Amino acid sequence: MIIEVNPFCWGVKSNMPFPICENVFESLGLGWWEILFHTVNLIILVVALWFLLFKPIKKMIRKHKEKLDDVFEKNKKLESDAVKMKDEYAALIEDAKKEAVKISLEAAQNAKRKSEETIENANIHAKNIIEEAKRETKVEKERLKSDFKDAVGKLGVEIAEKVLEREISERDNNDIIDKCLKEWEDE
Repeated sequence: MIIEVNPFCWGVKSNMPFPICENVFESLGLGWWEILFHTVNLIILVVALWFLLFKPIKKMIRKHKEKLDDVFEKNKKLESDAVKMKDEYAALIEDAKKEAVKISLEAAQNAKRKSEETIENANIHAKNIIEEAKRETKVEKERLKSDFKDAVGKLGVEIAEKVLEREISERDNNDIIDKCLKEWEDE
């Protein structure tokens, strides 16, 4: 006798294939049609659950994943835009600093140029004042010289008239005065 172990019959030994298994199904009140019916129902239930639960949940998870991917993409784009804007802002600040330095240098150069112009104008004005003063001094000197010459001439004439008791001509008077003034200038 050959003893076979049937995995479907839970350790029952028999020469016939599945003899006790049939008895087990019959003892449970199940026939082949009922087993087939329950199997078909199980398949229909699994397919229905597949289409009613698993597919919609999978679709919902895929949509959420797509939304998350979009959010991550937008986040990356915003982050790259923020870095770009930060770089542009830093470049603008650097340009503004350079422009401020340039304006400061230009202002310093303009102030230096204006101060040089003011000094030059002041020097020219001072030279003009000095030249004017020299001219006025020369004119005043000539006027004083002429006044002095006239006063000395009159005084000399009066003194000479009294000394000589005679009248000196205008020509004699001018000669004497010129001679005296030349002697005084030489000294």
